[in-house]
Amino acid sequence: MLIHNQKLSLVAFLTALIVLSLAISCWAQVASASDDISGGTCDASGCEVESSYAKFSENADEWVMPNALFESCLEEVSNADLPIVYGNVPSWLDGTLYRVGPGLYELGERRVNNMVDALSKVHRWSFGKNGEATFTSSFLKSSIYNRTRENNELVAIRHLGQMHPPASTMEKLQIMFYDSLPDNNNIAAWELGKSGVTITAESHVYIDVDFRSLNFQKKYSAKSDNTGMFESEFLSASHFWRHPSSGDSINYKIVIPLDKGILSKNEGPAYHLYRYKENSEGDIDAKFVGRVPIEKGDFRVVHTLGATENYIVLPRFSLYVDFNDPVDIGQNIKFSSTKPVYMDVVSMKDGSRKQFTFDAHESQHIFNSFERYNEKNELEIVVDYPTLDSVDNVPDKNIFELLNIETLTNPEFQYAEHWEAYTQFRIRRFILNMDTGAGHIYDYPQMWSPKNLQVEFPYINDAYRGLPYCYVYLQTWHHDTHNAMGIMKVDMCREKSIGWQEVNKFPVEPVFAARPDGTEEDDGIIMSPVLDSTDNSTSLYIWDAKNLEVLTILSTPITVPFTLHGVWINGV
Repeated sequence: MLIHNQKLSLVAFLTALIVLSLAISCWAQVASASDDISGGTCDASGCEVESSYAKFSENADEWVMPNALFESCLEEVSNADLPIVYGNVPSWLDGTLYRVGPGLYELGERRVNNMVDALSKVHRWSFGKNGEATFTSSFLKSSIYNRTRENNELVAIRHLGQMHPPASTMEKLQIMFYDSLPDNNNIAAWELGKSGVTITAESHVYIDVDFRSLNFQKKYSAKSDNTGMFESEFLSASHFWRHPSSGDSINYKIVIPLDKGILSKNEGPAYHLYRYKENSEGDIDAKFVGRVPIEKGDFRVVHTLGATENYIVLPRFSLYVDFNDPVDIGQNIKFSSTKPVYMDVVSMKDGSRKQFTFDAHESQHIFNSFERYNEKNELEIVVDYPTLDSVDNVPDKNIFELLNIETLTNPEFQYAEHWEAYTQFRIRRFILNMDTGAGHIYDYPQMWSPKNLQVEFPYINDAYRGLPYCYVYLQTWHHDTHNAMGIMKVDMCREKSIGWQEVNKFPVEPVFAARPDGTEEDDGIIMSPVLDSTDNSTSLYIWDAKNLEVLTILSTPITVPFTLHGVWINGV
């Protein structure tokens, strides 16, 4: 285990856009851990003890490429029954799993080739108290989608990958002015209010769709209580965070003064942090908490943030934005191993701020953040992330090429050769001492094999957001084994892991649903749509969250492409 001491300093900036025991008869192979709690420790030479780590396949010859995950699916479905293929739906399961992701890559003469550029599709797996299970799938009826359908051709959009043919000069002007607030929200889903499930992207513009039908409800930007008439709101994180006691949603907006502070409240651009809450009229208000100034144009990509009972944590890793092209956005987002990581901790009581500085790292999705006191009774903020193990070999090119479908569907492409840094992940704990101002990093062992796995798309029990916790569920992805995917549960307290994987079955991000009367953190289930690459069918799998035993398999009536993020909402 490695502990890196870091220094404290002050700086600020901004963000831009962007981007998944036991066997079941002859089906699932579960990579399980032993009961020995010594897993994750090292001997005197520093070697890891791997007996309690999950193991996954690295034999590409066993796997059929899951190309249907990266293709369009035009079919929409409303309230279709979900036949049970295996097991039984837990009797207590009452609510809905919502998932969002790409649904349409091409129409007419134009196409896009990147997962985060495809037009958004929303999927709904719903479970009632009487045991009924239904499925709905619908395109997000954004203005971009509606114009695409009217023209019978994919309209030109801002894009992170490539668009063919490229936008004409007139189309670029239309994108810059008419589409200044793009609404192809295809990243995440969230329960922001009661009017519908909220579909998000790296934008402060949200779209609510009906909880049941997925029909368009409204498009809006939450009203801020501090933005002046000479200030412009710009961007937000795709992911909200839930406050542990109030239930308020936490996010930021980038606010830019148009008058350089002459009449507005602020002299320069800044992250403005807010608590989002539904008011008595059903609208969403954004109550200002504090600001983190952006200095010297140092804009970073901030895809997720964290919150504890008393603080908001704004993490700025070393992926930054260099505004060169207003349409080909991917060319603007770059990585620099010379740019330090800044973590700003902002008090929800008075907006005061402390900043912690670390060496360069890269990560997108937070596990959790929480408060604790160390042996000296000093307050620490703990923030956990899956990060690149090393940033020494990050290539100097558009990182969103990782999500280009030509790359993802090419069986000859070797990620270890072209994207080596993105095949080695490590879980890191950032420890921020609020009393001394010192920050340091705790490196967890790589609790999986093979080591060259993408370990991402984390999900925890929502009741533990912002609080001390032990368990996180992740998707594993071995790009050079024909995109072999699996599910892993990591015990952050005892440094153990277990995994689930079945050849030619491809799960995405696992979502946790807690048993209503459960008393333990992992008392519940996780679920994910799973593609069978041998026939391109999709089934919803439900696993026991304790041991990753498959409890239920339900057949979904259409192929569901790769979905980026989801949310479970009880009782809907």
